[in-house]
Amino acid sequence: MLKKVLLIVIIIVYSCEKSSNSIIADIVITNARVYTLSWDDPSLDGIPAQNAPYENGVWQPDAEAIAIKDRLIQFVGTNDEIQNYIGENTKIIDANNALVVPGLIESHGHVQEIGEKEEAVNLLNLSAKDIIDVIYKRSLEIPEGEWIVGSGWDEAVFANDYPDMLELSAKVPNHPVVLNGLRGFGAMGNQLAFEKAGITNKTEATDGGEILKDDNGNLIYVLLNQAKNLLNNKVPEKSFEQKSRMMMYGLDELKSLGFTTAHHAGVIGKHMEVYEDLQSKDQLPIRIQAFVAARMFNIDLVNKWLEKGPTTNDTSFLQVKTFKAYYDGSLGSRGANFIEDYSDMPGQKGVSSTDYGFHPDLIKKAMDAGFQLAIHAIGDKGNRDVLDFYENYFKENPQSKALRHRIEHAQIVHPDDFKRFGELNIVASVEPGHAVEDMPWAIDRVGEERAKGGYAWRTLRKNNVTVIFNADYTGTDPSFFYGAYCAITKQKKDDDKQWFPEQTFTPEETLRAYTIWAAYASKQEHLTGTIEKGKWADLTFMDMDVLNVGNTNPNQLLNGQILKTMVNGKVVYEK
Repeated sequence: MLKKVLLIVIIIVYSCEKSSNSIIADIVITNARVYTLSWDDPSLDGIPAQNAPYENGVWQPDAEAIAIKDRLIQFVGTNDEIQNYIGENTKIIDANNALVVPGLIESHGHVQEIGEKEEAVNLLNLSAKDIIDVIYKRSLEIPEGEWIVGSGWDEAVFANDYPDMLELSAKVPNHPVVLNGLRGFGAMGNQLAFEKAGITNKTEATDGGEILKDDNGNLIYVLLNQAKNLLNNKVPEKSFEQKSRMMMYGLDELKSLGFTTAHHAGVIGKHMEVYEDLQSKDQLPIRIQAFVAARMFNIDLVNKWLEKGPTTNDTSFLQVKTFKAYYDGSLGSRGANFIEDYSDMPGQKGVSSTDYGFHPDLIKKAMDAGFQLAIHAIGDKGNRDVLDFYENYFKENPQSKALRHRIEHAQIVHPDDFKRFGELNIVASVEPGHAVEDMPWAIDRVGEERAKGGYAWRTLRKNNVTVIFNADYTGTDPSFFYGAYCAITKQKKDDDKQWFPEQTFTPEETLRAYTIWAAYASKQEHLTGTIEKGKWADLTFMDMDVLNVGNTNPNQLLNGQILKTMVNGKVVYEK
């Protein structure tokens, strides 16, 4: 009898304990290897914090199960502990030993370009001859008079020897052709396209642009930096349905790559219309931070948001809290602005400021209205001038410093200016892929000494700068695994040569630059970026332990795969 009484008491106590300590979850994830990233940041040298799950050079996942209710994380712990959160209607996801990390954040890209480039002729890694051949083949497949748009030739690779557009014009005389550069800083075309655009050898280049000519002053049918718009603006406008299709293609591509949030840098009116339509229909598969392009041709959208002010609803999948501005051009096309001449082109310092479409009064209005700024700057003079701009504005508006304004790319920084990033609380938004892909020619552009200030992520961190990683897609491969490989190794695939290896990041820093530090850049670190109770159920499942693989065999990262992407507690992608 006594045994029965004791058994009843034990059952009652266990039942009370279970009911009082648990919430019945909507979703429970089990059998996972979870890195919550909820421990402290590593040191500025990349050494893991004392409370990190790291010992003797090996990382250990700090959880194996997650409970989700009402689209928020409710509990993180062990498989045994999670049983208290399972009810009759709880959906159980067996992770099958997959690695689960906070939802990845792509912090600078151009979503619609993924779709546009998918529908354009792919010129990536083609020789000059192959470019002409592939465009000729396309001309045989479509009716005469239709525009042919290609994309992907590298502005830096062809900077000294462009494909012969006169040869292309002879082979393709009856289709207007526009060929856009990989990084968005150049465009080539045939004679018919230039005629339709009204571009002659007497045409004045737009501010911040260049119309290239031969020694006799004749067109070679190549436009650089802002001049590329002279040609692109003549390409027939796509229908709303086409624009929506291309945007959705880009969004679907990003979710398949494990990204749960994307920062779309430089949104113009036609992009915003698509986003707002998708938002109204609840069809955005991932969260979007839309950066309004601070351009005069985009003034209607600029004024609309200056009047509305930044988005305040954190639950909205479409957020508008940032304006994107442009200070100088690119390094490959020699448009980035430098203090001294380009090493491979004496007399050339690049273009910047109002010559490149930077409008200080317009930018200040956005800052006055409470918007964060994300300013494109690549050359050392461009970065210095933007830091000066921020510093001068903060003197009169010190409260704005808390908005965590950004510099996009920060590619080449003068040694005297690294500390200013930290002092001014400026986020450095950078691309690991660019550092690796630019190696063959970047030192030619700026010389060995200036190159030491290039892609200098460790120096930025040592100056207390928040560094966030992205691909500036479609400028480089948007895969997290490729970006992580580049950040950790600073070397090209199948190449042992490293470019300034002292500037590499550790695997932990790299993962943080794609998660919690990117969340911090958007003032959303209380909502996402780590796996903790009360945060959004935005999670990325992958097939390898990126922290340990990144430490021991970073080349293997290139074989990594995304298995599942969860946004707001909903699986939006599954391999």
